[in-house]
Amino acid sequence: MDKEQFDELIKSTKKLNLLYVEDDKKARESTLNFLETFFLKIDTAVDGEQAFAKTELKEYDLIITDINMPKLNGIELIRKIRVVDTYIPILILSAHDDKDYFVQSIKYGVDGYILKPVELEQFYTIISKVVKKIMLEKSLAEYKNNLEQKVEEKTLELRRMCYQEYYTELPNAQKLQIDMHEGDYDYLLLLDMSNFSTINKEYGKVFSNQVLSKTARILEHHIHKRAKLYKVESDRFVILLRETSLEELHEYCKQIVAFFDNKNVKIDEVELHITFNIGISTVQENVADTLINSEYALDTSKDLGSRHYEIFDENNSSFKDEKEAIKYLKITRELILQDMIEPYFQPIVDIKTKKIKKYEVLARGVLEDSIILPFHFIKPAEKLGLMTSITKVMINKSFDFFRDKEYEFSINITERDLLDGYLCKFLKEKLEFYKIDAKRIIFEIKESITLAKDYAKITKEIDALREMGFKIAIDDFGVNDSNFSKLMGMNFDFIKVDGVFIKELKLDKKSKNILKAIVNFAKTLDIKIIAEFVEDEETYQIIKECEVDFAQGYFIAKPEPTLDRITHKQ
Repeated sequence: MDKEQFDELIKSTKKLNLLYVEDDKKARESTLNFLETFFLKIDTAVDGEQAFAKTELKEYDLIITDINMPKLNGIELIRKIRVVDTYIPILILSAHDDKDYFVQSIKYGVDGYILKPVELEQFYTIISKVVKKIMLEKSLAEYKNNLEQKVEEKTLELRRMCYQEYYTELPNAQKLQIDMHEGDYDYLLLLDMSNFSTINKEYGKVFSNQVLSKTARILEHHIHKRAKLYKVESDRFVILLRETSLEELHEYCKQIVAFFDNKNVKIDEVELHITFNIGISTVQENVADTLINSEYALDTSKDLGSRHYEIFDENNSSFKDEKEAIKYLKITRELILQDMIEPYFQPIVDIKTKKIKKYEVLARGVLEDSIILPFHFIKPAEKLGLMTSITKVMINKSFDFFRDKEYEFSINITERDLLDGYLCKFLKEKLEFYKIDAKRIIFEIKESITLAKDYAKITKEIDALREMGFKIAIDDFGVNDSNFSKLMGMNFDFIKVDGVFIKELKLDKKSKNILKAIVNFAKTLDIKIIAEFVEDEETYQIIKECEVDFAQGYFIAKPEPTLDRITHKQ
């Protein structure tokens, strides 16, 4: 092995993003020490399922994977990756030299097969070939990008020469940004034409462009003398205002709305009533901040219906919440990608015996020294389409945790989990792998599930879970406008009374009467009742008096990452 060639190889590999997949912790740590000689940027995955999730969220230059792993083995992982990416180099690193593995790996276009324990000479030979392939692909991609960039620059240059949208003859988005940099403006008004998509569908694109052109002429003709009008994307216009007070701004927005209330746009023989929503921001030094803030304001305006305007205010709680939600989209991706969602366990006590009978498994994000509650990452996960990933993580980690313990435990599942059709097969594999009895596991489902469009499919899936031995609990019972007849048609074992009622028991006699009614209803159906959010002794005594079966809440114990940290009141 030539030292100069070896050093050159190291220079190349240090630039690459590697995903290394290995389920055995000892083998993973040992091989990582070796790989760190070659690679600076290494992500790890402990099984094929986690590895595939990471490839969906991040681009890698190279994947090195073991074969025999739980959940999704190396060959299945490669097969799934090849469906979406036929070019990424993949190496198998395994102690097995079985002929079938070789045949399957060739079938899926594996770039190399390395036997454990890793020998430097063998690894050097294989990785040298792979790196040459990667560098060639990168060179071609760079050449293509440079070519595309030059074309884009020329196109942009041509657009900037005229600064105009071709059918409105107004300055465009590029000109807007230049003017915001160079001008001295106070406010930006983002005008969004209401129901424009309906006009487009009903009359066609040519007619719609005529509507935009005619609207542009009207706005331009009546524009404020200290204002400048722009046509930006789709059905939107922008107005920049200078030397304008807040009072004048409100008056100007009202005038725009009132004017179009009394002025129809006529194209040929068709008269259209045009309305706008307007999002307003003060012009910031950073152009992007101004545009983003106007978008936030526009969204709020739309929530109020057509013909409304809204001014962005950094101190407004709704805007703060929206910005916070955007921030947590990024954090949620990171939590899932880096496998930083962990189970916490909260005990559920049998009120008659005062003994812990079961635990609810609760998801927590663990980011450095911070614990992130589900309130912050569940909705972002739903938006990102990653909710089932969280469910799978919680199933795997809770099954692993409880397999050598005697307790029952409950896991929350969602409407999405029940509709995606993966649960029964996935759970069958997990039961076999972790050697755990399905009768010890309760799946908690929100009462609002009865309002789902695909209720019949959901019911079928719930029945299939019960046939496998799992128990079902209806969560947040009593707070939703559920379809009671549909709820009665479901087979379930527990009712978890929503915390809204439990928290009010000490102060509100009505809540206590509701709880008694729920208990009586459950007893006729031989269904056990769990009261959540039991926060103090007085509440505990009331639910005991109402003959509730189980209690859960901070009075019993807080959720903890291990059972030895839990102390509950006897």
